[in-house]
Amino acid sequence: MECSVAIQVLPMDSATDEDTIRVVDAVIAKIQEYDVNPYVGPFETAIEGDYDTCMEVLRQCQLTAAEAGCGQVMTYAKINYKPGGAVLSTEKKVGKYHEQER
Repeated sequence: MECSVAIQVLPMDSATDEDTIRVVDAVIAKIQEYDVNPYVGPFETAIEGDYDTCMEVLRQCQLTAAEAGCGQVMTYAKINYKPGGAVLSTEKKVGKYHEQER
């Protein structure tokens, strides 16, 4: 796994909290269609995999928000890329803090 990305999608024109949640839920559902080991958090979703797949998922996040009726979407991404190598996995970074949840 050469890439990890933290993605935060913010619908800019949502009238209500429920509408924001609806759009974000649609984006998360789209992310879950890919083999990128998504880790959903309260502010962002982390994914990991090969670079091209991660970049396609990032692109699809914006398109999915628009398809869900979002007229303007702000997307923030933190990208960790190590060509020819392996980045730290989400499990290695935070797994010890979530052992009780398993």
